[in-house]
Amino acid sequence: MFTLMKHRASRIALTVAAAGIMTALLPVSSAAAINQTDCGTRTDFVKVWYDGGDQVMCFANAGIVTPQLPNVWKVSSGDNRIQMFLNNEPVSMEKWSTIVDIEGLNQTLYALQIL
Repeated sequence: MFTLMKHRASRIALTVAAAGIMTALLPVSSAAAINQTDCGTRTDFVKVWYDGGDQVMCFANAGIVTPQLPNVWKVSSGDNRIQMFLNNEPVSMEKWSTIVDIEGLNQTLYALQIL
């Protein structure tokens, strides 16, 4: 009887330990992934003006997205450090930075990472 209880206790402890290890190894939930959001009046989101400035898209939370936005006119980093690929050029921006395409390069935003 004592051996059976000891065996059950060992199995329970092993199950709890395995659950703890799996929790630590699983990726962060989708709640922490980058997502598109309504811009509203907030200025802390990453904000991208594209189609020559006629369209606007905002992003929040850390992660990577490949939006394929054509003819990017302006990008504001908001309260984020970001990296992105405009055409084939990597661009890094610090918090509260803005870049504007004053040369009419019609660049496509292929990838955006919020750090």
